[in-house]
Amino acid sequence: MMEANVEAVKNGGRALPSDLQQTVVVAKYDIMKYLRSRRLLGILIIEALVLVLITALVGTSERPHTVDGVIEQYVGFVSILIVLGATLFGGDAIVSEYQSRTGFLLFPNPVRKSSILAGKFASSVGAMGLVLVTYYAVAIAAGLVMGDGGLSDRVFASLGLSLLYGISAMAVAFLISSIMKGSTGALILTFALFFLILNIITSLIGQLGGTKPWFMIDFAGGTLSYIMSDPYPVDTTMSFEIAPGQSFTTYLFYPEVYLSIGVMVAYAVAAMVLAYIFFRRREMAA
Repeated sequence: MMEANVEAVKNGGRALPSDLQQTVVVAKYDIMKYLRSRRLLGILIIEALVLVLITALVGTSERPHTVDGVIEQYVGFVSILIVLGATLFGGDAIVSEYQSRTGFLLFPNPVRKSSILAGKFASSVGAMGLVLVTYYAVAIAAGLVMGDGGLSDRVFASLGLSLLYGISAMAVAFLISSIMKGSTGALILTFALFFLILNIITSLIGQLGGTKPWFMIDFAGGTLSYIMSDPYPVDTTMSFEIAPGQSFTTYLFYPEVYLSIGVMVAYAVAAMVLAYIFFRRREMAA
């Protein structure tokens, strides 16, 4: 009781909010920042345009559709949405405080950096979750309207995997943001990493190298699309004769669902731990 009173006196007769309360406040103001910068609005507009386009393409197709078959057409774009979300909501989440000098106002306050990081991550994941849940809700509605049959559990499994992939991608984006010195570089690197660099590495290891890249985050994230297939695809090898006596072999690997879940969780945890370490040690430059 005495310690609590002492703390209250030190803070003008008012006790400091708990770490959880501080995290909630940081998350709240970060969401307001997304709304002011129109990033959330921008990605929702892109999402709406994609939904309209896919709906038009599926609706004008004459072949018969099942509910899952219709939804599968929409799921193919989810990975790109996740890349955009990780870039816009996580790419400069940390580095912007240093570049714009807002850290001079935020960091001197009696708020733990762990609360700042947790609040920013929570708001970013919340924005990502809103985008993904909205997308799947529209896709499910379109499937029920344009498709035949019932809705299977694979759709909700795909949603769960997409949310997990979004969290792990966001964690990696936060790690990049905690290391980079400029917002532009952090945004570009985050987008290029998920949209280009990882795809190239995964293809070199898998399709050309013949080694299953189960440890790659983008490969694990592919489960959100493959889970819609019934039956689930299996690894295959294809050989093509390119000249007499010479052949070219390519390998098609597919991620295992439960192993991929573990990989994405590991990426999320490891990336956030490293992001916190770099963020905690980083100081504002004059």
